[in-house]
Amino acid sequence: MSSINFIIGNTYTKLNNSRAKLDKSGNFRRIHDWTLYVDIIGNDGDLVKKVEFNMAALDPSKYVSHCPIKVSGSNGNRWRFQTRQQTYGPVSCKIAIIGRGGTVYRKDYRVKLIPGGAANPISSFVEHHPNKPLTPVKMENVNFGTELELSTSSYVSSFDVANAIQNKAGGNIIVRDMTHDYGAARATNHVWKVMTDASLSCSIDNPDCNKMELVSPILKGGDGLGEVDRVVRALSNVETIKVNASMGYHVHVDVSNLSLSELKKVCQNFVKYEAVMDTLMPPSRRTGGRGSKWCQSNRSAIGGSNPSMHRIIDACTTVQQLGNTMSPTKYYKLNMQPLLSGRQPTIEFRQHSSTYTKEKVMNWVRFCVAFVSNSARLKAPSFSSNANTEELFNMMFMYVVKDRCLRDYYRQRRIEVSTQDDCCDGCASGNSCAGKSNTVYRVGYAERRY
Repeated sequence: MSSINFIIGNTYTKLNNSRAKLDKSGNFRRIHDWTLYVDIIGNDGDLVKKVEFNMAALDPSKYVSHCPIKVSGSNGNRWRFQTRQQTYGPVSCKIAIIGRGGTVYRKDYRVKLIPGGAANPISSFVEHHPNKPLTPVKMENVNFGTELELSTSSYVSSFDVANAIQNKAGGNIIVRDMTHDYGAARATNHVWKVMTDASLSCSIDNPDCNKMELVSPILKGGDGLGEVDRVVRALSNVETIKVNASMGYHVHVDVSNLSLSELKKVCQNFVKYEAVMDTLMPPSRRTGGRGSKWCQSNRSAIGGSNPSMHRIIDACTTVQQLGNTMSPTKYYKLNMQPLLSGRQPTIEFRQHSSTYTKEKVMNWVRFCVAFVSNSARLKAPSFSSNANTEELFNMMFMYVVKDRCLRDYYRQRRIEVSTQDDCCDGCASGNSCAGKSNTVYRVGYAERRY
């Protein structure tokens, strides 16, 4: 049994009519700007799984906060679960604090529209059950795609790979060997494809390899992630799978619904946190690493200090200008060329090392989708010249990714890659890197569709 102290309250600012937007009816201006919060006092924010804010007067009526931000208060540090709203009148809310063990604390609260806001007295929450591991935040229902660069021994053909995945994945998953017709493969988006990739290299001391790329169809949200799960499981049954530093794992995220200003925020967050993302990867995939020619630095493409990069991105007046500023060619960590060419309405995350481990594949999809969706939805980032890498890591997950399960996974991953160039995440091209199909993988999620 564990307990925490918390405070429920709200901030408040009254907006001028010129700044206040009309409500959906078009009859009233939303002049009341407020943030409703639950502050966990001390360093026990992770004892709370999530906080739900239910407000019948709003549409949508339910907001869920999964990842608290760190704030300072009269009682020291606090971990704040919050929702920010703008309304034309006061609002009543039903708040539910859900603990890591499943205990639920419910409280009614009416937002106080007074200067500075108001807060209730300190209360206590007791978790009566053992804490459970944090689970991933629900995937945004957006389109995405994956590309896994792989190789096998020469006697295992691309047809064998496609057939093995098809047989093991089951259901409605279709996998085709399309290495014989690259043009048709590029034009096919409704099935999983095994394709050729001329950029891949075989290891010098283990040249017995058949190079290929496994490309997904257009997938969507949690159902799409479940399909990735099934395919990667099936891939583990393919004999003699190998990877090396010439091979990467790419994730495309659909941005067709994002405005120019929203795309700018995605880019600004990327250059702000690029150095942190380097620490999530093996050395070969970092800036200056052996495999980095395929995923060059976006910060280097823009140049200058953090504030100047922020201003350069903000000054872009077209998507074309923004894309060419961020990634003059496709070989950058964040590649915007697919969007500019019109071939597909996506931006591509190219930095991840090649892998066929389910946990790595699934978590990177979640990371990329959350990074794009939350960057577009939230306000533009600010830049702190004093923040170190550890602080930036925490800020990235606190303010952008907003998923504590991913935060904990990548915190451990940083430790793993800090001391070794993990072979199965990209050893040096020129050295052998054999990954056997009977590898036992760590699985971080329950066996279910996401």
